[in-house]
Amino acid sequence: MENSGHISKSTWFYIAIAGVFMAVICHSWLSDGMFMDGTIYAVLSRNMANGSGSFWNPHFSDTFFPVFVEHPPLAFGIEGLLFRIFGDNRFVERFYSLFTIVITAIIIVSVWKAVLKKSSAPWLPLLFWITMPTVNWISVNHMLENTLAVFICLSVLFYLKSMQKNRILYIFLSGSMLSLGFLTKGFVALTPLSLPFFHWLFMRKNRFITMFADSLLMLASAILPLLLLYLFTGAHEFLPKYISMASHKISSGETADSRFYILYRLLMELLPAAVLIILFIIIRKFNKGSLSGLSWNMKPALVFFSLGMAGILPILTTMDQSTYFVYLSLPFFAISFGLVLEKVLEPFISRIDSHSTGFRIFKISGIVILATGLSLSVYFSKEINRDKNMIRDLRLILPELSANSTISILPQMKENYSLYTYYARYGNVSLDTVADNRHEYLLINKSLFSDTLVKSYEKIELNTSEYELFRRKNKD
Repeated sequence: MENSGHISKSTWFYIAIAGVFMAVICHSWLSDGMFMDGTIYAVLSRNMANGSGSFWNPHFSDTFFPVFVEHPPLAFGIEGLLFRIFGDNRFVERFYSLFTIVITAIIIVSVWKAVLKKSSAPWLPLLFWITMPTVNWISVNHMLENTLAVFICLSVLFYLKSMQKNRILYIFLSGSMLSLGFLTKGFVALTPLSLPFFHWLFMRKNRFITMFADSLLMLASAILPLLLLYLFTGAHEFLPKYISMASHKISSGETADSRFYILYRLLMELLPAAVLIILFIIIRKFNKGSLSGLSWNMKPALVFFSLGMAGILPILTTMDQSTYFVYLSLPFFAISFGLVLEKVLEPFISRIDSHSTGFRIFKISGIVILATGLSLSVYFSKEINRDKNMIRDLRLILPELSANSTISILPQMKENYSLYTYYARYGNVSLDTVADNRHEYLLINKSLFSDTLVKSYEKIELNTSEYELFRRKNKD
């Protein structure tokens, strides 16, 4: 139970957790260089904001994804609004990425409070959540999972609220969040459809027929908006292309050596949280405290653990697996772990004197760490945290090129996808591997240089380290 006062004890725990989180990500959050997929999504959002492409026909560049159907376009449309407001600035995607993390954290706490009406540690799931490495990685790399997690967590929250009041309304809202999630990243958004079953299985607070009806209503309210979009918008052209592409990727894609790779990655994600739980239990036992509270919230903990696994197990059916796929399940594992430990920590937290010297030091430390993390983020904003040579060379090369232009690169550079993304993001420049197109400029990697390749070009002298720019001697 929270103590009344000007600022609750929990607020200071939130500040401390936020401080630790910012300290972990401060070097990467605002600095230059980002995972290729995140850069692609930023380009698509920026282009949509500028009228290059449209909502149902997202456009990346003239030579690379001229029409992007790899994922549905909702996240690009949402972020495109920010680009319209704030302009074409690389910090837009950075702040958007962190903003989605903050919103997801708020929803996680709201879900916790919907499960436990009274809790001395509503911050506990956030503590476990930030110990999971992918949460820190995804917060600075602008993935679609950032946006999707918001919709998935909202769907779970609305379903839990439907069990308290306004059942039909909240189930409809829960299903609507799934349709928004589908429009963000497709079928992976549908995991919360399993929540009514797991809640019935472990909590036994409603009848089977009620659970079945809830599931059907949630599914119907997820399908209806998609059906309306299909009938009355350009979705009727986009969605079949996307579903065909996604099906092919699921059946033929191969980014992992084993179908069980995702389970290994999940274990690595949960290991720090598991260690933290064991540490708390040891401390509690050392102080001769009771551990009977471990079983107190076991039923709801099993609900959320099962919900987390429901997002992981379908991935075993495909070899197209990446570490960040586990991210959408991590909030539910964090809630599950928190529920297991909450009653064990309750006596310890209730004994904390908010006016004691120790807690005063804790409060000051939390503020200092948070301020330091934010300050260091600004300090590191001028640095490059990945693809350093590529970005440094790009900064020298782009002033020589015209915006919205197309330049040639060697066919051997075709699969250097980060090169495509950075030139599109920072200069609206498309890269073309077809030599016969005879563009004015040629960009090559120095390791591929030969006199024969560039005999029709003259080198532009720039102090680059990895890439060189050439201009055609005689334009046809």
